[in-house]
Amino acid sequence: MASQLRVDKIVPVDGVPTGGGGGIIQVKSTTKTDTFTTSTSDAFVDITGLSVTITPKFNTSKILIFYDTQLSGTELMFIQLVRDSTAIKVGDSDGANRVECTAGGFLQESNQDKCVPFSGTFLDSPATTSATTYKLQGRVYGTSQNFKVNTPNNDSNASYTGRACSTITVASFLAET
Repeated sequence: MASQLRVDKIVPVDGVPTGGGGGIIQVKSTTKTDTFTTSTSDAFVDITGLSVTITPKFNTSKILIFYDTQLSGTELMFIQLVRDSTAIKVGDSDGANRVECTAGGFLQESNQDKCVPFSGTFLDSPATTSATTYKLQGRVYGTSQNFKVNTPNNDSNASYTGRACSTITVASFLAET
């Protein structure tokens, strides 16, 4: 018996003609398996090793971002998604003291042997054909506090303590015209 390969559509890397639909052009991903800790208070800092760079083929390309990470800390924790140096997918500014973030106000509470999972997606329109870096940043509230990634705050060598990994994946595609 002969094998058959059937596809609905194959989109060329140069894109599709007007009226021809859309398609994925490129996918990039980074997985962070080691840990990260910061005690920088009340300011967002890059989570080392949790960024990915992609070069959109067209100025009209869309970038679909998937991200997930495991957080722990001693106080309120916040995350923001960033394109190059610009925070994206954050709440509106209200001119007050509230932290503009992608997600925030996670509190570790009393069990320091767990991580808080955080994941999401976002569709971005960077309007560029230059290399573009997407990354996650973290922030902890207050002084003398810490924020950790991929490890519980109480990183004891015990069978009830786990270590996790985090990923950020981006897919560049040409939207249907």
